[in-house]
Amino acid sequence: MAFLTPLTLKMVKQAENRVGVTFDYVRKIAQTNFGLLLRYNKVFGFLDPRKHLPAPAYHAARLRGALAADCGTCVEAEINLALQAGLSKDLVKAILNGTLDGPLRAVVALADAVVAAKEDAPEARAEILRAYGEAGLIELSYAMNGAALLPGIKRAMGYATTCNLSMMKALS
Repeated sequence: MAFLTPLTLKMVKQAENRVGVTFDYVRKIAQTNFGLLLRYNKVFGFLDPRKHLPAPAYHAARLRGALAADCGTCVEAEINLALQAGLSKDLVKAILNGTLDGPLRAVVALADAVVAAKEDAPEARAEILRAYGEAGLIELSYAMNGAALLPGIKRAMGYATTCNLSMMKALS
């Protein structure tokens, strides 16, 4: 499968260009073992499909999940993906600052409780169920926990980055 490495690395570069961050750790996985890269790519099949939620709710869950685990390139990637999905810069700032109302406030509260604090948030879950239904709640749980998983993989491999303060300040 080594013959696939150049093509795979080209695809990683395209993904980096689309998301606006480097994926050094993905490149390392691709160079090490193609089978491990295929397993890693299954994570994205788990994360990416948004079928039951509006973009703001989905990206709020992903942003807060990534923020709980990292404030480096994973958060930067989630910000870029949210902006590409049509969220305004002001809405992204509000998600990062946790200054929202209504169902999005509940999404942030549940993500912060589950991913950051490892706690339950029954009131937030109830509001999410009213707003988005069971399928929406399940998709939010995938989004928040999946976005927190990726920084852990990077950190375990030695590719964790420090918080990009200039990027965070640009949004404040």
